[in-house]
Amino acid sequence: MKKQFSTLSRRWIGLALLLAALFFAPAGYGLAQGMNEETPTPTATSVSSPLPTPTGSASIPTATPSVTPIPTWGILGYHTVQSGETLFCIGRAYGVDPYAIASQNGILSPNLIRPGQRLAIPNVPRQLPPGQVCPRQFNGGTPIPPNCRWYHTVAWGDNLYRISLHYGVSMWAIAEVNHILNLNYIRAGQVLCIP
Repeated sequence: MKKQFSTLSRRWIGLALLLAALFFAPAGYGLAQGMNEETPTPTATSVSSPLPTPTGSASIPTATPSVTPIPTWGILGYHTVQSGETLFCIGRAYGVDPYAIASQNGILSPNLIRPGQRLAIPNVPRQLPPGQVCPRQFNGGTPIPPNCRWYHTVAWGDNLYRISLHYGVSMWAIAEVNHILNLNYIRAGQVLCIP
């Protein structure tokens, strides 16, 4: 055991020394170190060119990088993010493109929003696939009103999956029109709209 530990420790020390040598080596030290070869310089050749060759010390203008401006759409209102909300559920609530919400608010990753964050909701309508729908915080946007084909009163022991199988409708569609955020939480006596 002691011999195995000392062998293992020697390997780690050797690895640490190798890494230190790589990180702290002087610039230019590499495989070609010690070779006294000069870098070849290009020589001018006389080739007739149909384009005139610039002369003098005229500098070529280069493009200056600039910050991409935040798009300016009409703002429908402001939504304060609650725990468990996503840009997609907020977008479904107002019938707005979630990527437009991200762009309007300077959000680089649509998956990174925090509770308490105040979002400007732009006027960029979009039809989204069924999914979680957040409660609306203002009257704006153009959500599609639900068309209820049936109404179902939840009995004790029912769950959205069984109800969706019974009516042949996606449980996400039922949750969306009924503003259910947690698919596992419905109450007995609750009346559900079945689209």
